[in-house]
Amino acid sequence: MYEKRLHPAAIFFQLLRTMKDMALGILPVIVVSFSRGMTWYIFLGIGVFFLLLLVYSSMKWLRFSYLVTEEELRIKQGVFIRQERRISKNRIQSIDLTQALIHRIFGLTKVQIETAGSDENVDASLSAVTFSEGESVQNELKRKGKETETESESDSEKEKVYPSKVVSYPRLALTGATSDNAILIIGLLWLLFSQANQIIPEEIYQEVTVWVLSLALQLLISLIIGSVFVVWGAGIVWTIIKYANFTITRYDTELYMTYGLIEKRQRTIPVNRVQAVIVKENLIRQIFGLCYIYVEVAGGVSGGRMEESTVYLIPILRKNQVPAFLDKYLPEYYREEPELKRPPFKSIPYYVWQGLLVSVVAIVAVSIFAPAWVLVPVAAIVLFTGWGVFCWQTSGISYDDTYLNLRFRKVSRETVTLKKKRLQAFEKKDNWLYRKQQLATIDVAVLNNTAGRHFIVPALEESDITEASSRFSSVSRIHVGDAD
Repeated sequence: MYEKRLHPAAIFFQLLRTMKDMALGILPVIVVSFSRGMTWYIFLGIGVFFLLLLVYSSMKWLRFSYLVTEEELRIKQGVFIRQERRISKNRIQSIDLTQALIHRIFGLTKVQIETAGSDENVDASLSAVTFSEGESVQNELKRKGKETETESESDSEKEKVYPSKVVSYPRLALTGATSDNAILIIGLLWLLFSQANQIIPEEIYQEVTVWVLSLALQLLISLIIGSVFVVWGAGIVWTIIKYANFTITRYDTELYMTYGLIEKRQRTIPVNRVQAVIVKENLIRQIFGLCYIYVEVAGGVSGGRMEESTVYLIPILRKNQVPAFLDKYLPEYYREEPELKRPPFKSIPYYVWQGLLVSVVAIVAVSIFAPAWVLVPVAAIVLFTGWGVFCWQTSGISYDDTYLNLRFRKVSRETVTLKKKRLQAFEKKDNWLYRKQQLATIDVAVLNNTAGRHFIVPALEESDITEASSRFSSVSRIHVGDAD
């Protein structure tokens, strides 16, 4: 065995990463220098700076090496101070391969190694290796210790058929058409247009405004509707590009997913790291009986992207197919549609009071400063009250000796399935008003990153939470307590 280096393209990736990190600090200096007529000094400085970064990136590449042994992954790195890290194979939880567009052009991949725990300093990555080398590293790291397989075992392994599901392009288009991305894009466009007079020169802005106002009403409406459809279509295209060829496969002890057209990703999730399964439905998908499934995974990197601890199992699925999907790909969390106990009728005020409070404050403020618009916050009272009742109708709890199911709504409806042995905390919260009406709020937590993930459902029957608490208090690891 001998130490290996990254592909030379890693120099380019390091150069881009360093320039991106330093851009915010350098751009103001460049702008000020241009305004003072120091053009040649700027170009000279940029050239010297680029050369120094290129030398630094090259030195970093030369000083980086890795070696996969039978027991561990060894990494040596450091330009001025040489550091050696050893990551035991037994601590490695997942090895993911990611191909950005530049990686795919050169036939390369990035190998991301995640370890048990939530400290990003104990994780590692190989920023640029050939795809075959990436697969080789992945396979070597998955092979624990000196385990070997007999020829018959290898043959039976090859013959074994694992369940796999591919999401078609029409289904991905449906995913984009029913997602929340279009709403976000429309909101960003509105923000851009609202600030247009600050960005566009005054003369051009006035000319465009006069031209728009001169259009016929029918044409103006057509332009607005056309813009909405363009934005909606852009959301669909983006979803297809992001999740193209989405495939999920269940192996013996792990879930394996590949997806992406421009950036191709391979994710591996050990089943024993799954802490909770969540079925999520936004308003549009709920109407059409659609949803998507994601899981909370222990050991996500604190401060990293949400995807590090929250992993989507499938981007779209019919709600009535969820039990069959879980039975096939994640039987550890398989459960028929639970019969949830909804909050009692007397808990409705606790679901609507916050919205009513905001509306009342808005009515007072508008009445003082803009009385002509007072009907707007008055109408909001009806809207917030209806939304609170809608959230009350959505919420619920179900439990047995193994599983705990919670359902709640912020904007989308989420149904959570938790296993008894995965819970880290179980808390019943109440106050004097809750106690008087025999109500309580449930707050349960599971591992994902350093903060954990909490699931909260307010104003349930106190007896239901007490009974659920008694069932789960037998696990010594779980903190079960009351809070005022």
